[in-house]
Amino acid sequence: MAKFQIYTYMFRPVMEKQMDIPFEEFQKINVQDSLDKKQDLTREILDDNEHLKFTFNAVEYAHKMYIGRDGIYALRIANTVHKPTKYETDFKVMKQDNHPSCIAIIDNRKDRQIIAIEQNSAFGKDPSLAVIIQTTLRKALQHHRLTLDVTPKFHTSDFWQVVDTSMMLKGIEYVDFPFAYPNLPEISNLVGEYMSNIARKTNSEPTLHLKGQNKESVQLSREDLWLLSAIKACAASGRPILIKPKGSEIRKIGVDSPVYEEISDAALKELGEKDLFDSKYKAIVEFLNTIKLVYE
Repeated sequence: MAKFQIYTYMFRPVMEKQMDIPFEEFQKINVQDSLDKKQDLTREILDDNEHLKFTFNAVEYAHKMYIGRDGIYALRIANTVHKPTKYETDFKVMKQDNHPSCIAIIDNRKDRQIIAIEQNSAFGKDPSLAVIIQTTLRKALQHHRLTLDVTPKFHTSDFWQVVDTSMMLKGIEYVDFPFAYPNLPEISNLVGEYMSNIARKTNSEPTLHLKGQNKESVQLSREDLWLLSAIKACAASGRPILIKPKGSEIRKIGVDSPVYEEISDAALKELGEKDLFDSKYKAIVEFLNTIKLVYE
C-alpha cells in the first residue's frame, strides 16, 4: 500500500498590489469574481500542462501529468536538485544523477480542494513538495488577485490530548483558534456566518482568543457543540490551534497528528499506460472519496 499525507488548499484574496503590473491594471481585476471562480481558475492552470511548471526559488522541478480530467489530477514531480547517488563497481566509487519522484493527487472537484502527497524520500522539508506546489499555484493565481495556502489536515484528538494533560497539571492560560478565510461551505458552516462575515468585511483570517478570566483556567468541554465545531474547522482547513498551558510552553495542535490515507500500489503502477477499463482513474476517484472533511 502507498501512503499519502492529506492536505487542503485554501484561497485568499489579494487586496493590495503585490505584482509588477501597473496599479490601474491591478485595480481592474475583479477580486470577487476571481474568488467565485477560484476552482475554475485552478483547473485552467492544471489543465495547461504545456505551460505548467513547478518551481521554487528559481529551480524548476520536472513533472509528468498522468491524469487530468473532471477536476482530478494525478502526476509525478521529480526532485531534480537531488544529490547524485554514489555507487561502487569494480572497486571504483562512481556518482550517478538521481532524481527521485513522488506522486501528487489533486482533487479540484467542486468544494473539495484536497491534495494527497505520496510519502517517500524524494523530497525533504526544505522545500517540501507541498511548498513547491503552493508556490507554483500562488504564482499563477496572482494574476487573478488570489493566493492560497497548502496546509496539512490534522486529527482533532490531538487537541483533547493536550487539554487533558494540561488540566491535570496547572490548567490552561489561553487557546487560539485561527479560522481560514471563507472557502469551502462545509468549513464555513462549522465556523459560523458571524466569523465568515467578519473575515470578508475586514479582509482577515479571524482568530478566536479564549483567555481564562481572573487568571483562572479556560474551561473546555467535550459537550460544547460550538467548541467542537471550532476544533473541526481548524483541523479541516489545516490551521493549527495554539494552547498555552499554565507554566509551560505554547503547544501547536496539528503538528504531531498529520492525516494519512493509503491506496493500493496496483492503482498507481504504470499510471501512464493505456487503461482500457479506466480502472486506475476509478481507483484514484475511490481513494479521494474516502478522504474526510474532518478526522477525529
